[in-house]
Amino acid sequence: MELRTVTRLLRDEWISILVVTVLAVAGGALLTWRQTPLYAARTTLFVSTWTDESDASKAYQASLLSQQKVKSYTELLHDHRLMQRVVDRLHLNMTADQVAAEVTGEAVPDTVLIALTATDPSPVQAARIADAAAAELVDLIPTLESLPNGQKSAVRLAGVSPAEIPKTPVSPQPIRNLALALAAGLLLGAVLAAARHSLDTSVKSLEEIEETSGEPALGAVPYDASASRTPIIGGQQTHGHRAEAYRKIRTSLQFVDVDRAHKVLLVTSSVPAEGKSVTACNLALSLAETGRRVLLIDADLRRPRAARYLGLPSGAGLTSVLLNKSTHEAAVQSWGLTPFWVLASGAIPPNPSEMLGSQHMHKLLDELRAEYDVIIVDAPPVLPVADALAIAPACDGAILVVRYGKTRRDQLSQTTAALRKAEVDVLGTVLNRAPRRGRESYYYYEPYTVQHDGDPATTADDDLKQPVEAR
Repeated sequence: MELRTVTRLLRDEWISILVVTVLAVAGGALLTWRQTPLYAARTTLFVSTWTDESDASKAYQASLLSQQKVKSYTELLHDHRLMQRVVDRLHLNMTADQVAAEVTGEAVPDTVLIALTATDPSPVQAARIADAAAAELVDLIPTLESLPNGQKSAVRLAGVSPAEIPKTPVSPQPIRNLALALAAGLLLGAVLAAARHSLDTSVKSLEEIEETSGEPALGAVPYDASASRTPIIGGQQTHGHRAEAYRKIRTSLQFVDVDRAHKVLLVTSSVPAEGKSVTACNLALSLAETGRRVLLIDADLRRPRAARYLGLPSGAGLTSVLLNKSTHEAAVQSWGLTPFWVLASGAIPPNPSEMLGSQHMHKLLDELRAEYDVIIVDAPPVLPVADALAIAPACDGAILVVRYGKTRRDQLSQTTAALRKAEVDVLGTVLNRAPRRGRESYYYYEPYTVQHDGDPATTADDDLKQPVEAR
């Protein structure tokens, strides 16, 4: 994995890694706290072999014999009968197997010493068990090493020192446990984050949009928690981050295919809930700020939203005109103080695709071209239904809205392919709900204003606020 990929993974998934790590450390701390403290008492036994020290060969053989005996004697500490003697000696309320589980013995390398350790929740009882096991082993060895003629064995086992009562527990070890939990949490968090990142095919940057769709990115609209309550930019919001984002998109549109006029713009998306209707409304308002005569048509005849966002009635509208129940002059409603008009959806019909692709709809758009400078058509998403593709040929170009972290790359590629197949000129894409922090943040500035002597502050975009004919 490349360093750039790792860096991006940590930047995008650091919250999930942190959560998993915190949970792992908390779990380790809980398990450590619930563990019963164990105390280890240790005593040492010495194995010796009596021999004639004047004979060097026999002394060497005796030393080797002692080392061999050490390994054998440590195995006796697992003997059930020996442990039963310990139970009887101390009158323990334990079985021989339970005592055997607490007692361990090991041969000290390159010596004739046996280290006997007893572990128990009680430090006093741990010391008592260690001493009792050592004493029973010392008593057992002479009977095992006795010679047939009644002579005493040359091998001797003796205790070096009694076990001391331990002061601190050997288990649990909080620092070690928390360190292991921290390492395990970081590793697990990184693995889960990598898996999630590899499975996440959603679009999260303008670069990914351009690479996937093959179309230019017109701009990005930053995420705003208040947008769900006030989706339309107005009042004090006209100088906020979202308002500036739409102005930037408006400016970008002027440089798209400058040799062709794009008067009727189709605004659509791949799937529902990507913010196309909000984008269509605010983009239309932003265009109207420049003095152009702008008409917004709510052509989403399945789930109309534009009129509701703008606070306008939608009883009479596009379907009324297409059914010859009203004229477009009577159905169009003005909004605000700017040259901005809205043609609501009207009653929801049973056959939206047929109505939008009808000759009557094409004729209506031709009539409206003569009355307005820009027409924004809010169409349904492309993939679920065929409505957008039905009306798209009557438009001069399409703007595709993509939602950050929701729209998948395969959906975006399918949508652009479908629009191209319908011979629709895709003018560009808009990334909606983009983060305001991090690498994909495009909005970190305050609204830029230009102050003229004796004049109130005006936005730097004011040079665009004039009719098309005057520029």
